[in-house]
Formats: sequence, structure tokens, C-alpha cells
Amino acid sequence: MSPQIGNKAVLVYPKFLEDTFWSFARSYAKYAPKNGFGKPKRSLPPLGMMGLYRHLKENGYYEEVVLIDRNTDPRPLEKLVKDADHVFMGGMIAQQQGFFRDAQIIKNMGKTLIAGGTIVDPNSSTLMDLADHMIENEAEMVIDDLLRGLEQGNAKKYYRGTATPPEKYWQPDFTSIDFKSYSSMAIQISRGCPFDCEFCDITSRFGKKPRSSWEINIEKSLEEMYVLGWRGPVFIVDDNFIGDPKRAIEVLGAIHKIEKKLGHQFPKYTELSMNLADENTMMQELRYWLHQTNFVDCFIGVETSNIAALKETRKGQNLRGGRSIAEKLELISRETGMKEMAGMILGFDADTDDSPDEMIGFINSTPVPTVMVGLLQALPYTKLWDRMKKEGRLKIDPEEGVANGNVTEARTNFIPYNFSAKQAEQHYAKVLEGVYNEEAYFGRVRKALELIDPVVKTNHRKLTDSVYAATTILTRENSGIYRRHLREAHEIGKRRFGAFSEGHKFVIAQYLEFCAKYTHLRHQTEQVREKISERKYEPWQEHSWKSMQESPIAEIEVVDKHHETLRDRIKMKLHNGYEFIGTRMEALGHFLEPYLKKGLQGLSTRVPSAEDFIDVELQAYSQVHEQRPRIMGNFSFNEVVDGIKEMLIAQPDYLSTTRQLLRAVRVAER
Repeated sequence: MSPQIGNKAVLVYPKFLEDTFWSFARSYAKYAPKNGFGKPKRSLPPLGMMGLYRHLKENGYYEEVVLIDRNTDPRPLEKLVKDADHVFMGGMIAQQQGFFRDAQIIKNMGKTLIAGGTIVDPNSSTLMDLADHMIENEAEMVIDDLLRGLEQGNAKKYYRGTATPPEKYWQPDFTSIDFKSYSSMAIQISRGCPFDCEFCDITSRFGKKPRSSWEINIEKSLEEMYVLGWRGPVFIVDDNFIGDPKRAIEVLGAIHKIEKKLGHQFPKYTELSMNLADENTMMQELRYWLHQTNFVDCFIGVETSNIAALKETRKGQNLRGGRSIAEKLELISRETGMKEMAGMILGFDADTDDSPDEMIGFINSTPVPTVMVGLLQALPYTKLWDRMKKEGRLKIDPEEGVANGNVTEARTNFIPYNFSAKQAEQHYAKVLEGVYNEEAYFGRVRKALELIDPVVKTNHRKLTDSVYAATTILTRENSGIYRRHLREAHEIGKRRFGAFSEGHKFVIAQYLEFCAKYTHLRHQTEQVREKISERKYEPWQEHSWKSMQESPIAEIEVVDKHHETLRDRIKMKLHNGYEFIGTRMEALGHFLEPYLKKGLQGLSTRVPSAEDFIDVELQAYSQVHEQRPRIMGNFSFNEVVDGIKEMLIAQPDYLSTTRQLLRAVRVAER
């Protein structure tokens, strides 16, 4: 036991103020029974906070520990934290607005606030002002240092977590929450992912080598849920459940034994990668065990059917083998029995004005009804962030921060290459309308109902809940649509499994679930179009990066003159109407990318040195100056070359970011 450092700790999980794709808030509000406060259910409980709850409680740090999920508990926050010695808050980027709002309330009350979760960024001035202490990334290996510091009065402002050994993963305490508030429970088995997609921050946060929990801890979590009465779905929240395929097979075998001992197979779902469809013995075995252990749903990062874009973003695992991506999705569903959700992204450099129609056609050819389509965002700690920053394309909203993490907002935080940010939003809305109109969506539903076949087909819901859901779905919003396609679902169920069989009933239950989701997805689509129609745009959002680089300079005006030419601030207006204000060096950098990439293509050295890169970049700057001499005014390039070189050398991450750009250039050449 650790020394007690306070009487009461309150753990606060902030609200998702914006309705997100994943919330399915409209569906829960209309079709699901209410929780103990009379509020709609939420999809998932705050798993990380549940682990912290157990750690604080079992180690005796506080006499009382309370967990508050602001998404399910409507009571005033002031009352809930009034007698707290310390308040712990954890959240994601998508919760930023709710996090900051609650944090401000807590600080106004004079409480000590400890912040954690992926929302933590030491570069965020707002968070630095609000939080007394912060833990970035995994907390298990540093939390005790912070707690001892609180006891002794010398806790640091910022702690950076390190990779946690699996045996030290926090285990969630399911007594800390009310099951009635959620549609699914959650556990985490592994962290990390072997793939290194350009837009994803998983590898930078949790590493490329998956770390898998011990079987004994998996058993404890499943058993605790069962003993407490949970029989519903369980989301395994791993970054990539099959990141280590061999270990995943071992885990599935262990789960099968655990659930056989319990006498119950939880319906399960998770996130996994497209290499599940690979044509080898290990993946065949993995597909078999996913079916045997009653995985009923999965999320797959498809991202795009644009081959050039997949190469650009280093998504090579989606391109393996001779099957098309649509064929792979069908194979996975057929052999695992799972229904699938897919992530799709619009806004890669390889995307063009033709991409929306191509994406719509691809999605509607698949057996995947639920598709999360998002505009590409550059997240901190990703290679995309580094590249956009180096190319001068990154745009940080002072109110939203680095990225809001909510793809439903239909915003990007950098200048797209082949179309403007404004056009990207129109393209995004077009894709949503193309895949969530009635004909398209229920066409994919029919394909899914022909394939899904979990090993357990009985309904996990209470009879009263099932009757309530079916009645409300078929009599309320969009009920005419849902009744119109019900006959087809009945025909599929009877043909596949026999009339009135468990399989037939299961197909109808799945059909009604797809209907409930459609209520939310259709509403989200309408909301996106409405938000876009009301949006006002900044000048940078009106132009593509390509047009900015190709447009001639119309005029240049010095707005702040320094004795060093490179630091003169100028106002540069292009013929396409875009205006840029910055230093002469930044203005040169605005046009640098095509020359730099061409220079990098000419590097024959497999692993160039920093000197090699600087020589290439200086040559690129020289070429920009030759094409656009007005930027430097009356000064020659030779007069400023030493200053440019010094600036490049002074950049702390220059070598790593330039190497990343070189890799991107070489991948694009293949």
C-alpha cells in the first residue's frame, strides 16, 4: 500500500460537445432505454479512467475515489468536485472543447487539476494554463512519481510517459461505472502497431512493436464483467488487434478457453488491419479464430481505393496480394462472419476532383454499410504533420488548436494539394450524400446481411429492450424507409438459415441495428452540409497548394524591414488572389516544395547525410530565387546563402523531417 495523499479523488471524463460519427447519439436518444439519470446511453465507458480508478483505490492513495463520466451524468460539475482534494481529467482531442470547459470550472474552484490522455500536448498554451500537472502518453510508469510529488509538495508540471510493460497495464474496475449507461463494455489487450501510416500517431505514441497483455489479466476483466451481470458487446480497443498475428492467435485461443469456462461468449468487436485478408496460413488461422471467438464486428482502415494515395500514406498492407480491396473486405466478412466498418479518408495529395465519385463508387461496391468518411487532418506527432510543416502547408486554428479530431466537422488543418480546403469540404459532403442516401446504404446492408454469420446468433439484449428498439425503429424517424426494406431482410434470413430459425432472427436483429445507425448517419450527413453552407473561409482555404505554387507574384510590399534581408516581413500577393504575410525566407519556402522534391529524387546515396540534404535544399532555394527574384528584392542569392544554411542547421528536427520527405518521394516514384 502507498501512503494516503488525500481523502477524495474525483476522476472526470469530459463531454464530447460535438456530435461525432462514433457517438451514434441520435440513435441512442431515439431507440435505446435511458440510463439511471434518464439520459441516452453512450457507446463506451472511459476505459483509461477506469484503470486509473483501480490503481488509486487499490494502492490506498485516497480514502474515496469517484469516477464521473460527463457524457452520462448531468449533475453540476461544481457539486461533484466540491470536496475533492485532487481532480484527474483524461480525454482525447475530440473532447477538447468539453475538456477545456470543465477544466476551467475546476480551476475556478481552486482545485488541483491533473490532466492526462492523448489530449495532452505540452505545446498547448491553454492546457498549460489550466492544468497544474500533466502526463503525456502512457501513464502507468510515471503516475506514482506524480502522486509522490503531490504528497511531498514537489510534483512537476509535466511528465512524459514511457512504454509500459504489459504486466503493468492498468486493469479496469467495472464497479466504477453503471452498466446501464453504455451499450458496450471495453478492454484493452495490446498497444502499438507495426505499420507506420503517415497520418497516424499510434507508432509515435505507443511504438511499432505490439505489446500484449497477459492472459490472466484478460481473464480477470472478462470474468469481472460476467460476475457483475454484463452479457452485451465488448470492444477490444487495441490500436491494431492483429498487429502481432501470432500473438493474436494465442490470445484468441485463450479467450475461447476463458469464455468456455464462463459459459458465455461475449459478442466482440475491434480494430484491425487489411492484412487480415492476406493469402497465407497464419491469416487463414486468424480468420478462423476470430469467428470461433464470436467477433461480430470490426473496424478496418481502408482509407482509400486510390492506389497512389495508399502508397503516399505508406499503407502498403492494403495493397498486398492479387485481390482488390473490395474483394478483401468480402473475404474477411465471409470467413470471419463479422460485419465490417471502414475508415475512409479524402484529401491525400494524390486525390483530385475525380476522387469523390471514385470513392462513392468504391464504397457502394462493398458489403460495408457503416463507413467513417473523414477529411485528412495532420495530427501532432505524425509524419504527415512534419511534412506539412516542412512544406509550409500546415495551418493551425488559434481557437480549434492543432486539430479538432472530429471528422464530422469537415475541416482540414493544412492546404490540400490538388483542390482547396473549401473544395475539399464540398467533396466531403458529396461523398457522404453519395454513400448515405437510401438506395446506396441499404444496397450495402443487403450485401452485409448475405455474409455476416457469427458463431453465436442469439440476441444478447433483454427481450423488453429488443421489443422496444424494434417498435421505435419501425414507427418513428425514417420508419417508412425501414419498413420498405424489411421484407428483403426477411427473405435473406429465411433463405440463409431457414424461416423462424435463430439465424433468421439474428439477420432481422442486425437489419434493425443498421436502421438505427442510419438514423444517426443520415442526420450527420445533413448536419455536415448545413455547417458547410454557413461557413466563412480564410484566404488560404480558397486555393489549392498546387495553384499557390504555380501562380505568379502580382506584387510585393515590405511591411516590416530588418537589417537582415531574410527577416524582412513582406506582403506577397499572387495572381490567383492569395495573399501571404511573412519573412522573405518564409516566402521563398512557400514555393520550395517542387524544387526540393526534384532535388531529393536526384540523390543517389541510400542514406544521405545532413550535409547532402542541406546542399539539395540550398539548390532548391536558389531555383526559387531564379524563378521569383522579386522575393529577395535587390539582394542576390549569394548574399543570403549563409543565412539560409544557418537557419536550416538550427532546426532541431531538420534531419529527421527531411529524411521523412525523402522516403515519401522515393515511395511515390515506385
